[in-house]
Amino acid sequence: MIALPSQLPLLRVGRYDVPAYDADWVEEGIRDAAREAGHDEWFFAADITRSVMIYLRSKFPGTVITLEDLNRRLQQILTKVGFKDIGTHLCLNPPRMQVSLRDLADEAEGYELLFFRLLEERLGEIINLGARRVTLSHSRDSVKKLRAAHHWSGKCEELEQEILGFLRKRLLECPECSVEVRAN
Repeated sequence: MIALPSQLPLLRVGRYDVPAYDADWVEEGIRDAAREAGHDEWFFAADITRSVMIYLRSKFPGTVITLEDLNRRLQQILTKVGFKDIGTHLCLNPPRMQVSLRDLADEAEGYELLFFRLLEERLGEIINLGARRVTLSHSRDSVKKLRAAHHWSGKCEELEQEILGFLRKRLLECPECSVEVRAN
């Protein structure tokens, strides 16, 4: 068995595996549900989150948990402790999702049009899964792969700006989403 540094099971969101998620993300989801249920300053969210994280680290029988299963378990806990109204409003959005632009460039075999199509499909898929925060990594490597360049050049800079423009245009369709682009 492979142990992740966080000691938490891998979180499966759709076809994506998210190795890094934390208690803050779970607590935020519980607090959002509590607000929707009319409990503006619900102080039990931290305690329930702590309990769930302890369970996932030490008692969860598997190495992978789906987002749906985690939601269901949290709803059951909230119902058992007398807050069914919060449980019915609970729907965790996926934590920050990461996509490697270098992997997309490899998949596109260096073809820019195919790269942009794959990027559009991947972003659409992740947003449809409910993700609101996305990190796109390895942007410089992907641009150099697409330009078949060993060193960064003006043509690389142009393509990078095209990709950023594409992302800005795409994000206009999903204003509640944030995308972070990392060079590495």
